[in-house]
Amino acid sequence: MATDINFLLILKRTAELFNQYATLILVIITAIYAYFTYKMARLMRKQVVADIRVSNLILGSSFEESWFKVYVKDPPKYIYGGTHCEFKLLFDVRNRSSGSGCIDKPTLVFKFRNDGFQYSVPPITKSIRWIPYPNNPSASESETTDYGGTIYLRGGESQKIELEYETQLNEELLKHIKETPNSFEYWIKFTDNLGKNYSLKIIDVRSK
Repeated sequence: MATDINFLLILKRTAELFNQYATLILVIITAIYAYFTYKMARLMRKQVVADIRVSNLILGSSFEESWFKVYVKDPPKYIYGGTHCEFKLLFDVRNRSSGSGCIDKPTLVFKFRNDGFQYSVPPITKSIRWIPYPNNPSASESETTDYGGTIYLRGGESQKIELEYETQLNEELLKHIKETPNSFEYWIKFTDNLGKNYSLKIIDVRSK
């Protein structure tokens, strides 16, 4: 009889302890479940969502050539768009995820820190070739080649990209280059397929 009573007391005490710590145990179990659910979600996201990174930016710029430096020192009184400047951008792009994705071909941006002035130049994504008619050399038709406006990468893929840009100088841009050359910076901006915007400064700039 005494043994049965002692056993019942032990069960009662155990039940009381369990009731006291049941909430704490439930919180711990929920936290562990939430942690592993988060880890699993991150792993699944990495498998299906692209993670594209751009690096090793190198820009060849007409602004760095000797003829342009002379031009800036003594520009013509009026500019009518006759001065043509070209730029060539080289960079590496890598998809660190196993999911496929893409980015827009970057826009080249000239920034001036002193007053926030910016000037954007889109990449060349099309070329036009004029083909003369065989029986009438004075007449021709155009043939357009479209290179596409995006860079697509499969999971884990890397590419080396070369893009070209061109623009005509205008008075406001030339004025900023001449008056505030030390505040001038080269940047690129682009958007990925998830709608996230990126802006990267170009450090390695050379003559074209």
